[in-house]
Amino acid sequence: MKKIIIILVCSFSLLSFTYNEIDGYITLFENANSGKYFKYGKSHYFEFFAKDKELINSQQYYVKYRRYSWGDVDTTYYRKGKTYYYHIDKKSLKESIVLPVKPVLGDNWLENDKSWSYEVIVVDQKFKTPKKKYKDCVKVHCQQLTDRDKGKGKEFFLHYSATHGFVGNVDSHGNILSYLSEVKLNAKDGESIGGN
Repeated sequence: MKKIIIILVCSFSLLSFTYNEIDGYITLFENANSGKYFKYGKSHYFEFFAKDKELINSQQYYVKYRRYSWGDVDTTYYRKGKTYYYHIDKKSLKESIVLPVKPVLGDNWLENDKSWSYEVIVVDQKFKTPKKKYKDCVKVHCQQLTDRDKGKGKEFFLHYSATHGFVGNVDSHGNILSYLSEVKLNAKDGESIGGN
């Protein structure tokens, strides 16, 4: 009985720590030893943040790396404003809204080059992945307005959890394109996340 109580207390402490560390619709990890592993069809990708922020156009940005299973790496620069989360195109130095800090039904915005439109269409969406069920999601409708991203579909839906950030997206038929599979916080040297 004593063992069960200790396990429950430890589990509760760990869950509380986890939710405190990754709270928010957009999670900006300051700790470079934290990361997220996503399944992406038959492939996967891993996201983590650089240890230090980068100064771009007189603003401090978190630097996020996304490493795909086939070897490509994308770098994105994020910051949190009072009303919105932003990312910046480092070449043009133009910012785009990623998501409102406190999304409400009907919020809408455009990518800075007007290539994509976004709209919050549900604020309490349930989203089920092969790993977890989320009850508190904001669902964002994305529509490509130009042919800038020819390799991507014309329309899809993003899901953001209030406590886990981005948790997955689906196509216009509801098929899951990618989803959060694992979160590792404060990993120690040599620890791994996800699998092949």
